[in-house]
Amino acid sequence: MMRCSTRKKILVTLASVVLVVVAVVVHALAGLSTQPILYAAPPAFVAQYAENMQYSEPSSLVKVNATAFESPEGAHYTKWMQGFSYEEALVFKAIMAGESLDELWGLFAHPDKAVRIKIASAFAAVNIKFSHHDESGFPPKRNQFWKDLGEQLPNVRNALSEGLIETAKHGTATRIPYTLAWLPEMGTETLKLFEWAAKHHPDPNVRRSSMYYVAYIGREEEFSAPLLLNRAHDPDYSVRKLALGLRFRRLVGDL
Repeated sequence: MMRCSTRKKILVTLASVVLVVVAVVVHALAGLSTQPILYAAPPAFVAQYAENMQYSEPSSLVKVNATAFESPEGAHYTKWMQGFSYEEALVFKAIMAGESLDELWGLFAHPDKAVRIKIASAFAAVNIKFSHHDESGFPPKRNQFWKDLGEQLPNVRNALSEGLIETAKHGTATRIPYTLAWLPEMGTETLKLFEWAAKHHPDPNVRRSSMYYVAYIGREEEFSAPLLLNRAHDPDYSVRKLALGLRFRRLVGDL
């Protein structure tokens, strides 16, 4: 009799837990308590870095021929540059053949923020387009390029951060988070920027990817747990669904 009673209590408890979980899932996915996306001031460290960085001298930047490689061995890659903007071609040549690096770094350190954002956006566009393009040979070249960034890394990261913030101001879509997430040495500042973007960027794809990078790549409890709980109230279904899925993965130890 005791065994039967104990088993019954366990079943009742499990059933109650299941009902609670189902209720939470339905409530979240149905969007019964969604909150609007409101723009808020971004983390201050991005603007602070720009104020203190050593700017390049615009007059010393010499435009190169962006339609062709300088070296004979680089000619093989020219076919992949069709339709590229000047900045995208500059980025591609730098990654694939190490050409035009001085101009590239100069643009990332340009005193005009609009110029920095333009080259950062081109950098992100090329990276996302060729990231898994094995035929071009881009992935290993890009990985080596990451390793060789050295002292240029902070300027590159900051320009990408500025670009992400600018798209939030204007409500435009961007794939910058992908490149920003996979840069070497992602630290707390980048996680804070992603946390901000996940809450305040008007584009749901940006919010979703930013949230994912905080939870999956950062894996910092102080950022992940409250952010996933917060995004359960996102007005976009796909964001709420991912937030719920990531919370479940963390619960079962898969993340």
